[in-house]
Amino acid sequence: MALARSLFRKGANFTAGMAFEIASTNLVAKLSIILIVLMSWRFALAVFVGAPIMVVLLVFMFRMFLKAELVREAKTQVDRGILGRMGGHAEMDMSVANDAPLWKRKICDRGLTAIRHYFVAD
Repeated sequence: MALARSLFRKGANFTAGMAFEIASTNLVAKLSIILIVLMSWRFALAVFVGAPIMVVLLVFMFRMFLKAELVREAKTQVDRGILGRMGGHAEMDMSVANDAPLWKRKICDRGLTAIRHYFVAD
């Protein structure tokens, strides 16, 4: 959602931003390699055929059912910087910056908290 939120905040059409986010996450070369290795080329082909269909259906459903009033409310919320229910994880700073070696940064309190936040976000 962070990508669509950023596009929407910069003035993109809401439906176009959501369609771009869905397409960019489903039509990734790395994903296809993983799908081919783990699940077979047929499954990867199904993803590549299904992803454009899913984007077209998303655009169609948004155009049919998404009211302009809801988009205006969302734009107001985004412009004011109010995070949605799931928007908080995109704003978190999970970096652990100090001069300690990597293994020490992982086991310190801030490091463990960062690992927990990454786990929950993923």
